[in-house]
Amino acid sequence: MTSIFFQGFNPIIPLLVWILVLLFCFAGAWWSYAYLETVTTWKKWALILLRGSVFSILALLLLNPFFIDRSVEESKPVINIYLDNSQSLTVERGSYTGLDDYLDLSESVFSQIDDRFDLQTYLFDSSVNEGELPEGVGAFTNLQSVLDHQIEQQQESVAHLLLSDGIVTQGRNPVFSAQNLSTPIFTIPVGDTTTVRDVVINDVEFNPVSYTNTEQTFRVTVNQDGFEGETADIQFLKEGDLIDTESISFSDPTSSHLVVFTDRHDEAGFREYEINIPGLDEEFTLQNNREQFTVEVIDEKTRIVSLAFGVHPDIGSIRRLLATDQQNELISATRLNRGRLTGEDPTDLDSPPDLILLHGLPESDDPLLDWIAETDDVPVVYFLLPGAQDRQLELSQPDFIPYTIETSRNDVVDLHLLQELDPYSHPLLEFSPQEFRRFPTLKTNRSDVEASAIAEVLFSAEFQRTETGIPVLITQSTGNKRMAAVNAYGWNRYERTANSTVSSFYSQFFNDLISWAATSPDQQNLTIEPVKPTFSETEEIEIRASLVNERQQPETDAVIEINISDAEGNTQEEISQRYVLRHTGSGEYQVEVGNLPEGTYEIEGTATKADRQLGTDRSRFDVSQSMVEFIDTKRNDLLLEQLALRSGGLFLEDQSLQPMLDYLSEEGLDQVVERENEETRYFNSHPLWFILAILCLTGEWILRRTLSLP
Repeated sequence: MTSIFFQGFNPIIPLLVWILVLLFCFAGAWWSYAYLETVTTWKKWALILLRGSVFSILALLLLNPFFIDRSVEESKPVINIYLDNSQSLTVERGSYTGLDDYLDLSESVFSQIDDRFDLQTYLFDSSVNEGELPEGVGAFTNLQSVLDHQIEQQQESVAHLLLSDGIVTQGRNPVFSAQNLSTPIFTIPVGDTTTVRDVVINDVEFNPVSYTNTEQTFRVTVNQDGFEGETADIQFLKEGDLIDTESISFSDPTSSHLVVFTDRHDEAGFREYEINIPGLDEEFTLQNNREQFTVEVIDEKTRIVSLAFGVHPDIGSIRRLLATDQQNELISATRLNRGRLTGEDPTDLDSPPDLILLHGLPESDDPLLDWIAETDDVPVVYFLLPGAQDRQLELSQPDFIPYTIETSRNDVVDLHLLQELDPYSHPLLEFSPQEFRRFPTLKTNRSDVEASAIAEVLFSAEFQRTETGIPVLITQSTGNKRMAAVNAYGWNRYERTANSTVSSFYSQFFNDLISWAATSPDQQNLTIEPVKPTFSETEEIEIRASLVNERQQPETDAVIEINISDAEGNTQEEISQRYVLRHTGSGEYQVEVGNLPEGTYEIEGTATKADRQLGTDRSRFDVSQSMVEFIDTKRNDLLLEQLALRSGGLFLEDQSLQPMLDYLSEEGLDQVVERENEETRYFNSHPLWFILAILCLTGEWILRRTLSLP
């Protein structure tokens, strides 16, 4: 049946009013042409009919009428079938032969449902998708997503049929959501209930590269199933020798435990480690109770040659400072009067050192000068001694000193340090503000000194609160080499003072100067890497970074930002945001970025401090399929039974659908469903009316032209 309603100025217009409107339209058209008396009758009435039709169409569209098209459709009741598509259904255990058994059961289920019902099939793992037959490829089982989908679909179906092993590896417990369903769930168990007892070394987290004189941490994750109330020993072996053991008590039927071991590295080389768990009674397999790995230990000592061409308290002060650091290997030599050399002759070294310290300068004919020239790739730190300026002029301004003497004077001036650059603008200026006028005075020559064009003056001399313009500390970085010059002496007074502020500044500053100079400018300061090269899809991905400054000292006050993209560089939509790592101590940073799908990913990171970029780095990691589906493969009948009970359905333990079909028949849910559809259609939505109006106007115009009407 079809009903027509008119709406517009008035929602519903009686038929009488509509007839009056039509009469008015044609009456207006008749009045328009009533004056034509000489025109043939058929042309006159044709004009009236055409104009009246146009008026009627416009009135019809103005009133915006519509009609409702009602129809009745018959449909069969719908049963939604949800098939577990997770990997745990492929595991063969007991009498269950894996995917083959599962596929046979699925076909049996479909064959038991007669043609009274329509079937809608879905596959689920971490989410629900339409599908036909399971393949057992899902890395997770999220039954809560199935319940959410059923709640959305319950008005469209009469029953839900769920085939699963009931093992939940993702999402919350679905039992609490089952009671919110108005459509019953019928559950069919899949899999085997045989108990397998096993202890597994799930993961060993460690850094494959370490350094001498450091302590390394090893984090071991152990999973167990079936050993409630028992204890296992986790053994930590190094080069085959047992060095530590931790005992774990299993208080639950299934559990995961974290054990942490540490070891200190005193010598460089490769170290073989092993994690071993002695087998327990009735353990399923011992193949996953042992994990072997190797750590490369690198010697990071800095080899420093200290050459002195004279005798001064500053020399001993600097050498004592260097000797207190175990990371320094100090080789000392002093050229005395008459050419005598005390200490170890640096020309006998089998390889160039990492750094040369020059206290003063040699004579122009000293063979050590040739050795310095031959090691031109080795960084040099020059310390001024009394009388050294004359030798500098004799050597024609050596290129291992980053300044030149324009005019030499022999008079000596007492000075205080004057900081030329802002704090943190240079790696050697990362200290709190100091009142240098309260420090002991230093000495330098009152000469015209010009720093190299590419050098930086960190400190200059201040004499009686007056700036002198004489540079005191000059640094220079070129290519892969750094240089520095200390154009003042008397630093031993800083060491010997009773003022702890001064002595602490002295120790920190010169240690920083030595480590900065010994480090190549192209040395990698930032190292970014995941905690392990491969994650599973269920694991929280953790990214760590190690940052040192230009002095190769741990940097604790920087900002490290990373971006993660796939291997082709296309940023993943779900991780397109910026990640900022947090500092955890000693220049180590970390951030957790959540779970990622299977694939290969690239990390790009940048470390900045103030306006200074400390370094950049790139790394990669892989995300593989999760093994969580294979840790617990024992069928959970209790969960499936609870889902059916709370929703008003049945647990079909014998895998027969007859109880479900009987239930639907008793409840009258197997009857054909009649649905009434209504569709509202508006006249003005169809272009036919506008075409008719244009045709009528065109016909009227042609007739008027034949009659020579204006």
